[in-house]
Amino acid sequence: MKTPRLVRQTLLSGSVLLLFTFTSVLAVPPVVSNIRASQRAGTHLIDIYYNVSDADGNSPLTVYVAVSDNAGASYNVPVFTLIGAVGPGVTPGTDRHIVWNAGTDWPGRFSSQCRVRITADDGTAPPAPAGMAYIPAGPFQMGDSFMEGNINELPVHTVYLSAFFMDKNLVSRELWLDVYAWALGHGYNFNNSGSFRDANHPVQTINWYDAVKWCNARSEKEGLTACYYTDASQTTVYRSWNFAIINAYVKVSASGYRLPTEAEWEKAARGGLNGKRFPWGDTITHSNANYYSSASYAYDVSPTRGNHPTYGTGSQPYTSPIGSFAANGYGLFDMVGNLWEWCWDWHGSTFYGDPSAGNDPHGPSSDVRRVVRGGSWNSESWYLRISNRKYAHSLPGWGYMNNGFEPGDSVSTIGFRCVRGLSF
Repeated sequence: MKTPRLVRQTLLSGSVLLLFTFTSVLAVPPVVSNIRASQRAGTHLIDIYYNVSDADGNSPLTVYVAVSDNAGASYNVPVFTLIGAVGPGVTPGTDRHIVWNAGTDWPGRFSSQCRVRITADDGTAPPAPAGMAYIPAGPFQMGDSFMEGNINELPVHTVYLSAFFMDKNLVSRELWLDVYAWALGHGYNFNNSGSFRDANHPVQTINWYDAVKWCNARSEKEGLTACYYTDASQTTVYRSWNFAIINAYVKVSASGYRLPTEAEWEKAARGGLNGKRFPWGDTITHSNANYYSSASYAYDVSPTRGNHPTYGTGSQPYTSPIGSFAANGYGLFDMVGNLWEWCWDWHGSTFYGDPSAGNDPHGPSSDVRRVVRGGSWNSESWYLRISNRKYAHSLPGWGYMNNGFEPGDSVSTIGFRCVRGLSF
């Protein structure tokens, strides 16, 4: 890995002094260099120029920009209005040009501790394990850029994540039962045996503890190092009962399977798109996902209403077979709709404003509820928005459920998928 290059620029506009440190995070083999920046006189437009080369010719490149207002402790400044040589399709060359409209994204704000991170990626990916997809390292904008959700989806902030692998599909009945049978013979116990609609449908009616233990069992069955333990020394593998695991009990560098963090889930769901409502764009129909369509939301333009016309009939649950809809930009299926998905994180309604939310975050240290993401076959489109965090939802016959689910809850609308890190 090459050493990042730091270039300091002083930008002056009227009486406002902005000091930026531009950090080029160099992904091998792309090399970013000669970064220059200036603020257009009398405006809040920031012109950024840089050179980028790619020795092995794996282009076009994808270029990312992230901005910090606290000297790089976190990258929480919204960065949406970027034009020019940014995003996918950038070709190597000199004087690549990006224009950032700071006045639109960050109106009336100022910090002498601003830092900008530029990342170039040529799409070179390590081979993914069977059934998994590679999610590249880099920043993304996390949160509700449409300002149409709940306060717990704000502020929109930039999160930088290390690369990871994610299951392309929700855990299926077949995969669940295979690992479950092995686990019962190797010291594991579960609260729920899992429920299913049919073959090739996802498992549901398992609680958070079941999902975490199952991740460990899947790891051990494949000869990998488990991720979840019952002690801070990370020596006793978590295999039984409902144990209150905290962040310190997770071996994130292990080779095994784990639940995605909330940030990993959202980045993966976005599929490389920035500032979109859904994994494919800003409107939704029954051709995109298995959900409950309603005319209550202008972006729900489905010609069919209610439960999905193909999968919303017969006995519950109304899940659809895995892979029934098109994959997103990362090759992931059912990231919204079909089933809510357990994540690792405690809910933390104000966590998005915490400085620790910016770089490989693992959520707050404690809370009462764990996060679920993505919506289900019984969710209206508002809940399928990528930024939605399970909040204040009343389901027919189930009463009022607030701020995610408690880890012991097991219902027919929640499943999960696994991730693996690349640091092993």
